[in-house]
Amino acid sequence: MTEEFLQYVWANSLFTSVRCFSTKGKEVEILNVGFQNRDAGPDFFSAKVRIDYTVLVGNVEIHQKASDWFRHGHEKDAAYDNVILSVVEDADMEVYNSRDREIDAIILRYDPRLWDEYVFMQGVPVEPRCYRNLRRIDSLRMDMLLAGYGIERLERKCGDIKMMLEETMYDWEACFYRMLVRYWSGNVNADAFAQLAQNLSYKKVIRCSDSLFRVEALLLGYSGLLSDLEEEDDYTIALREEYEFQAAKFHLTAMQRSQWKYMRIRPTSFPTVRLALLAALMMRFNFILSTVLETERLEDIYKLLDVQASKYWSTHYKPGVLATQQVKRLGNSMKTVIVINAIVPFLFVYGKERKEERYCDKAVQWLEELEAERNHVTETWTKQGVKLKSALQSQALLQIKREYCDAHQCLHCRVGSEVFRSVAKESDV
Repeated sequence: MTEEFLQYVWANSLFTSVRCFSTKGKEVEILNVGFQNRDAGPDFFSAKVRIDYTVLVGNVEIHQKASDWFRHGHEKDAAYDNVILSVVEDADMEVYNSRDREIDAIILRYDPRLWDEYVFMQGVPVEPRCYRNLRRIDSLRMDMLLAGYGIERLERKCGDIKMMLEETMYDWEACFYRMLVRYWSGNVNADAFAQLAQNLSYKKVIRCSDSLFRVEALLLGYSGLLSDLEEEDDYTIALREEYEFQAAKFHLTAMQRSQWKYMRIRPTSFPTVRLALLAALMMRFNFILSTVLETERLEDIYKLLDVQASKYWSTHYKPGVLATQQVKRLGNSMKTVIVINAIVPFLFVYGKERKEERYCDKAVQWLEELEAERNHVTETWTKQGVKLKSALQSQALLQIKREYCDAHQCLHCRVGSEVFRSVAKESDV
């Protein structure tokens, strides 16, 4: 048994009855459990109980053993003088405050299946850890929970984007550029793309946007992917020469070629192909942000991201290496990744910072319109009968995994809370 678990039972009123008897035989009725205190001092503030015929309002302290009161030194601390009830698992002794007043105590009674479920959640290696009773949660209630966690994930991303805004001196276009480039290849090579966007400003890229060839040269050259080539052709030589000219003009030092990954990814996802596609997008960057802000239809955003690499890349995946002809375009699955991870969070923060809720509402609406993502996290939940209806819900599951499942914080997860309530409700039947 843990003190944290007992606090959870009390906070969520999962005890077997609101009426019980104190260790001295007094009749006790729990009228309000109070508000949990996460800081120093008593565990719960402003609780309300009736002891015999007297209604008391004050604080509640919870321990495994009553003797923990003295072990923690509460009998000498005036901050605990307003404790009206000691709630314990084991009443092994009487307790007194600093004024030598005895504090009434009760033994917390609850269904042992709650503890069994808690132990199971903490020990099972399978996620979600609450899967054993997950199907007990009503589907409408689950939809509400996931909507809340979807918004919570957006709020968490706000912090990261605000840091980016500070770094760019609140240049919204610079921040938007960094977000787009960061997720231009999904998780693969994300760090390398993020470094490229941070060190190679959009203003430098835009200054070359009178020519797709010049933008390609700048992006591929700065990435370091034009150096030490196994094979060369006239186009790659021309790209490198153009980059060297621009590098001298902008005082650039290229990234290391070794920062980019090719292993275990399809050729269409090679960083060289992605950079060639990014070059095509940068040719229209001047109006991308305004379009995102103004448009209401998600399909228009997909059209905005519909870019095609230059003709050279139709027969190449790597510079200088001839391949079977295939037009290189940004696929819908990659567009979805960019919308979910870059455009929607940016739009949400934009609305928050400028106090224009319509942008926040649009961001959430787009997530609700998009189909749920399919990945190893969502699959673990769908196997347990959870039906995902949108990307807002799949994003919610990523938030739950990050903040609660991975950290074993089942007691602080609202889904876990519903599971515990269902177990307690079953015991009442």
